Amino acid sequence: MNTDIFTADCRKYMLDCFLNYSVNPNLRFHSRIDKIIDDVIREKINIPHKFRMRLESRHCIESRIIYFRFRVLDKSCLQCNVFLKGLSNEMKEALSDERIDFAVLYEGIQGSQQDTDTDDKDGFCGSQPQVPFLADGACPVR
Repeated sequence: MNTDIFTADCRKYMLDCFLNYSVNPNLRFHSRIDKIIDDVIREKINIPHKFRMRLESRHCIESRIIYFRFRVLDKSCLQCNVFLKGLSNEMKEALSDERIDFAVLYEGIQGSQQDTDTDDKDGFCGSQPQVPFLADGACPVR
């Protein structure tokens, strides 16, 4: 979901001379998501899962590293209000469709000039849990 925004962001931040090469995150997306889906099926990765794709500074129009952030959600994530806050009604409807097991959401960019804190790991590295702490106890999803 939000693939049109991801594609637009790739075009916005990539130097034009690299758009058709494998350094383009838009071109690498499908192979990356295939591996993640395989890991979810084999239960190596638990949902909800965050991942990001990196655009090197030498390929970026801003000459800085850009991270394109994604989140993999399934139907059980809809039971937890933490994940519902940022979703549009259209996305909630799509996730509730019985034919869909899980969805990959593009969350935006980390590391652009608008994002001044480029050291923010946002739960991607280290031992931080993927599910945020809730004041009233554990998330009812898992």
